[in-house]
Amino acid sequence: MELSISNIIGTLERKGLENSYIGKNDLIIQSFCPLRNLTPYSITWIRDVSQSILNDIKAMPGMLVVCNPFFEIDQYKNINFIFCDNPKEVFFTILTELFNKNKERVIQPTALIKTSQIGKNCAVGHASFIDEDVIIGDNVVIENNVTIVNKVIIGDNTIIHSGAVIGKDGFGYFKKDDGISEKVPHFGGVVIGKCVEIGSNTCIDRGTLDDTIIQDYVKIDNLCHIAHNVFIGKASKVIAMSLLAGSSSFGEESYLAPGVIIKDHVVVGKQSIIGMGAMLLSDIKEKSVVIGSPAKVIRQATESDLKL
Repeated sequence: MELSISNIIGTLERKGLENSYIGKNDLIIQSFCPLRNLTPYSITWIRDVSQSILNDIKAMPGMLVVCNPFFEIDQYKNINFIFCDNPKEVFFTILTELFNKNKERVIQPTALIKTSQIGKNCAVGHASFIDEDVIIGDNVVIENNVTIVNKVIIGDNTIIHSGAVIGKDGFGYFKKDDGISEKVPHFGGVVIGKCVEIGSNTCIDRGTLDDTIIQDYVKIDNLCHIAHNVFIGKASKVIAMSLLAGSSSFGEESYLAPGVIIKDHVVVGKQSIIGMGAMLLSDIKEKSVVIGSPAKVIRQATESDLKL
C-alpha cells in the first residue's frame, strides 16, 4: 500500500480532526509501525515526546510521526510531523480509515437466530444463539459462540465479541424457613446502547424487576461480570476481570482499571477513575481518583485522567 501525505491530511480534514503538517509535500507512506519496531516509510505516534525517541526515528528514512507540538523541531528536519492535540485519536483514525480492510458482514449458517427483530447490515458469527425476544439495531457485529437470551435490546453499531453471554439470570436467592435457598425469579432484561463494545467471555445478567442498563459508547473488556440491575453510564470503560455486583451504578465517563470489584448497591459518581484491583465498599463522589482495598479516594480527577 502507498499513501500520499495529501491523502492522509485530507482524511483528517474530512473527519474534522485539526492538525498541522510539517514535512515533505511528496511524502509517500507504505505502512505503520510501533515505536519499538520502526520500519522505513511508515507512520507512527508518540504519547510523550522525548529526544531519545526522536533520535531513533531520525535514523529511519521516510517516517511520519503523529505527536503533540514541540519547539525543538529544527534538529529533526528529516522527520515528517503531524502535530495535533490528541495523537492517539489522530493516528488510529488514519489507520481505521486508510489501512483497515473491513470484512464483509454476514450471518453464519451455524448461528441459531430466533428473533425476527434484527437490523440492517448486521453480522452474527458461528455457533451463536440469539433468543426470540432480542431486539438488534443496525450495523451490529456479534462474533462466534455468543449467547443472548431473554429480553435484550442492542443499539446500533455495537460489537459483541466471542463467548459473551448476555441476558441470563443473576445470582439472586432468598432463604426459606427451612434454611433452603430459593431462586429469585428474574423478569427484567438488558438494554445496551449504541456504539458499545463488549469483550470476549464477558457476562451481563438481566435485571430482576428492572433492566440492567449499559448506556451509549460504553466499552467493556474481556472477562468482566456485570450483575443484575447494574447501571453503567455513557462513555465509561470497564477493563478486564472487573466485577460490578448487583444494583451497583457506575457513572458516565468513568474508568474502571483491571480487577476492580464494586459491591452491590454502591454508586460511583461520574468521571471517576478507579485504580487496579480496588474494592469499592461504599459510594464514591464524582471526579474521584480511587485506589486500594478497601478503596480510598486519594484526589480529584484531572482533565488528563479523564483522557484514559
